[in-house]
Amino acid sequence: MIRLILPACIGLILMMSASDGRTNQKQTIPELWKHEHNVVPCGDSPIPGKRPANWDCAILARRQFSSLPPDAVVLRVESFPTREAAEPVATPTSIVVEAVGKVWLLTFAKKGERSQGGQFVTEVGPMPVPSAPAYEMVVAEADFGPAVNALPLQHQHSGPEIWYVFTGEQCVELPDRVVRARAGEGAFVPGDIPMKLNIMGKSKRDALFIVLHDPALPFTSHVDWQPKGTCQK
Repeated sequence: MIRLILPACIGLILMMSASDGRTNQKQTIPELWKHEHNVVPCGDSPIPGKRPANWDCAILARRQFSSLPPDAVVLRVESFPTREAAEPVATPTSIVVEAVGKVWLLTFAKKGERSQGGQFVTEVGPMPVPSAPAYEMVVAEADFGPAVNALPLQHQHSGPEIWYVFTGEQCVELPDRVVRARAGEGAFVPGDIPMKLNIMGKSKRDALFIVLHDPALPFTSHVDWQPKGTCQK
């Protein structure tokens, strides 16, 4: 199991309930923080490609591939009626997941391309991606409330992090600027930049987030950087 700020392994006994997509172990960020400082509890989902309903955060899927499009890279977000419709048109740089009652095809591609049979939602980017002999695409979903803002979860990734927001609003503070996104919008932060996620307002923010990185490098790391609270100003 991988945690998003510091690597950790915690044994879980996961018993699935087919009726509601839950496990017998609830995972909420503020509660687990009491026991696991500096660790965002975002482990691998026991439901392939889908977040358990009683987990705040789950890694939905991973995929490795050896190359990216030669031109400027974007993340294309498309929806499909079923997995059976999405999977045949997935590329080596795609992942199919389920969230908020829909099936999503997420693809790193050239700007302007489209998948057959899908409903185009948005493109995020273009974004800088460091050249590497291989790449890993990690897709997760997080449904966070503003309680996480009080936790010192400053971190950075070894490649770009991309969000597509379903509900709510977020603001990511960086050392020199902020990056905001509301429901229906996407955003990204390049790799190796310290960041602090803030949930804006009183409502929860549900979003997909995707990290594209060299699997030979650490996926994520805690950073000794103090944000100034710019998102709240």
